[in-house]
Formats: sequence, C-alpha cells, structure tokens
Amino acid sequence: MFVQTTTTPSVRVPTSSHANDVRPRRALVSIDGFPFDVRASAGEHRAAKRIAQRALAAHDFLNRVVGVAPRLSLRVLDREDWLRYADDDWYGTPHVSRQGDLVFGSEPADEWGDVSDYVARRLSARELARLVAVHGVDAKNRRGPSLDALAEALVAHEVARLLVAQQRVVFPSRWLGQAFASYVLVAVLGNTDPSGLRLVGSLAEAARALDDELPTLAAFERGFGPMDAISKVLAELAVARSVYNVYARWDTAPLVALFNGMRASTDPDADWELGRMLHPSIAAIPDAFADERIGLAA
Repeated sequence: MFVQTTTTPSVRVPTSSHANDVRPRRALVSIDGFPFDVRASAGEHRAAKRIAQRALAAHDFLNRVVGVAPRLSLRVLDREDWLRYADDDWYGTPHVSRQGDLVFGSEPADEWGDVSDYVARRLSARELARLVAVHGVDAKNRRGPSLDALAEALVAHEVARLLVAQQRVVFPSRWLGQAFASYVLVAVLGNTDPSGLRLVGSLAEAARALDDELPTLAAFERGFGPMDAISKVLAELAVARSVYNVYARWDTAPLVALFNGMRASTDPDADWELGRMLHPSIAAIPDAFADERIGLAA
C-alpha cells in the first residue's frame, strides 16, 4: 500500500553487470505453522511469521465476510535475496511475483523514510508531536514519525489486491480499487489489531493538513512515477480516511456490496450507481478528485 517508487536509488544491480555481480540464489527457509506456503531469507523467521500471521488474518477475514479469499504463497526477503527473488526494483515494495507469490521485504521499504521526512518538514510542531507520540520517532531522521510498524500493518491491503487479481475483478477506476483495498485493511485491523488501526488512522488524520499536495483525479488514475510518491501516499491516505469513517459507522456492509457489485460485472466500463452500493462519503471521492487541488472529505 501507499509506497511504490521514489527518488531513492534502486537496490537492483544494473543489467549490464547483473550476471557478474549477483550471486546464485540462496535457498529460502520454509516457515511452518501456516496453512499456506511461507518462505523467508535465512535469519528472518520473526519478520516472516509476523507478516504471515497478518496475511492469514486478512485471508480469514475475507473468507468470512466476502465469501472468498485469495490463494496465498508468501515470500519474505532480506535485501540480498531481494535481488534474486523479487520482481520489483525497489526494496520492500510489496508485490506479486511472476510465480504468483506475495513478496514482502523483511524490513519496511526505504521509501517510508521519505514519507517520514516529508511529514516532519510539513506538519506544525504540535501536529508532528502528536503523530510521533503514536508512532515513535524515526531512528534515522530523529524528528519525523517512525513508520516501520505502520508499513507492516498494511499487509491486509496487499492481500485484498491479490484477491482482486485472482478473482479477475475489474474496478472501473483506480480510486475505487484503492477504496476496496483500504476498506479491507481498515476492517481487518479493526477486527484483529486495534493498535495497527490507530497507526493508519493517526497518519491519515494528520495528512488532512497536507491536502495542498494531493494530486488531481486524472493524475491518480494515470499512476505514479518516481517523483510522485508523496502525492500518491497523500491521496491514498485521503481515501483511507473516507473508508475509515464508513467502517466505524456501517461495519462491512458497504465493503461486501462493493465487492459483489464489481465481481458480478461483465463490463469494466460500467457506470455504477455508487451511491446505492456505498456510503456517500465513499461515493463522493471522485467528485472531490475533480478539482485541480483536491481534498477528500471524510
């Protein structure tokens, strides 16, 4: 969720030197105790078990609430194995490999440090202190919030995206797909990890003060390149803010309606009557995005 690429240099070895500089693959270690295959880099058992437990919680939640869950196969990689096994250039970026494995870093993506730096520079001293009180202080910049725990709490978001891909559900817009994945995240954390939900909610609320950096709807729908990571994070936090409030009042009913409506569609370009399927605060998201400067009202 949220972070995909920034200006941080890629950890991948350049293609021209790849054959000489990247050693043969090390065997990953199998992690027992889960109903799906979990493998990790040597020495990363604890991180792998934490991430696998979160993935299992999201899997079971989706199965219980939506009626279907994704097939899971998890890989948790250190920086060295990332070069060998991951299909994304940027260390720690969750993704699905060509083999269908859900891939995570054993450490949070480096880009979360960029987000912490940005927040530290842009928030008022009072707002920043409130955020640091919840998240702790970042060990590197020693001023912004530490987002490591938040990054690990986002596993359910990626499990939701995997479900969508495996079920071949086509959302007619990026923002609607993001709303679904964020809704799953919020609901899973609400059911299994209230402290993790507080991490998501506190950062989303703090981001209200940074709405002047939100992208347009057109920019959000196009996707984001290396220079756009902060705008992307802020937009996704704004979407999360909306579904957070919906879940607090209406539990999972709008989530189920959204998934079932999209799953039944044979026309990916259909103009869905979102107001009938969703709470108005979610249905209003695209209207807010229409302006050059957007602010998503929760």
